[in-house]
Amino acid sequence: MEITSKQIRFLARMGSRGAFGDAVYQLAKQGKEFFALSADLGHASGFDRLIRDYPEKYINVGIAEQNLIGVAAGLAKEGTPVFATTYAPFASFRCADQVRNYLGYMGLNVKIIGLDSGMIQSKFGGSHYGLEDISLMRAIPNLTVISPSDGVQIALAVEEIVKYRGPVYLRLTGGAYLPAIYNENNADFKIGKANILRYGKEIAVIATGSVLHNVIQACDELQEENIHCTIIDMHTVKPLDSQCLKQLQNYSIVFTFEEHSVVGGLGSAIAEYYADKLKRPRHVMIGTQDRFPHPGEYHFLIEENKLSSKAIKRKILDSIQIT
Repeated sequence: MEITSKQIRFLARMGSRGAFGDAVYQLAKQGKEFFALSADLGHASGFDRLIRDYPEKYINVGIAEQNLIGVAAGLAKEGTPVFATTYAPFASFRCADQVRNYLGYMGLNVKIIGLDSGMIQSKFGGSHYGLEDISLMRAIPNLTVISPSDGVQIALAVEEIVKYRGPVYLRLTGGAYLPAIYNENNADFKIGKANILRYGKEIAVIATGSVLHNVIQACDELQEENIHCTIIDMHTVKPLDSQCLKQLQNYSIVFTFEEHSVVGGLGSAIAEYYADKLKRPRHVMIGTQDRFPHPGEYHFLIEENKLSSKAIKRKILDSIQIT
């Protein structure tokens, strides 16, 4: 993918679903072999142009998510990669048995796309929140779990996972506008390799998904107060970049931020890594608590769950004062 300022602005305006759909369309234009399936969410998946220009690559299985995974598994049986899209809570919990057996156990080459994870579908309430999908999907053997932070990274991730032979869960967060984090100079994506965006001292902040933008804003403000944080984009939640985490063992404190429950998500995965280490930093995990947030406007929910840039800054300041 050629990364230009124009392309960066385009992907930001497209939002997470649009950026994904455009990336899949570009694969078709390049002549890549794949199938794209949805559970009656072709438009919502950004597949409009794909359906128009390459209809042979697209199948709509209807509102039948478990069947979506079964059909995807059948198509992938000979190795052809298959993108299967539906909303994140349906892709994970509704399809858990099929994902476990066809992807985890059989290792079939299906790339599940969890649309609108986190709290962006707040108008539909708890049934449409994707706040536990990382915890479930990373528990399934052989399943790679990826959570990109912006449109550029979504496009790069799609390019990588179509080449990667094996099952993947691609978790999309954020709304219709996805603020750009990466540019022509720092755009990079490799499965299992975290991106260190900035180096600081003693304090490290690790985030996954679109909430990384708020983390960066908070750290920019902290920097003005002479508090310098290392900022890490842990876009691959499974497998974790253990070499990156090893570099942080001498830090005084590590923060993890995610638009996901604090139970079983990125923070839990990193806590598991440090659990048997004799030398490890203090670890503060920030995400949604063990509950279903009540329905509300998305930005209100981000604020309420302490994931706004203002709340992130306050949490870091309060925590380092304790230490």
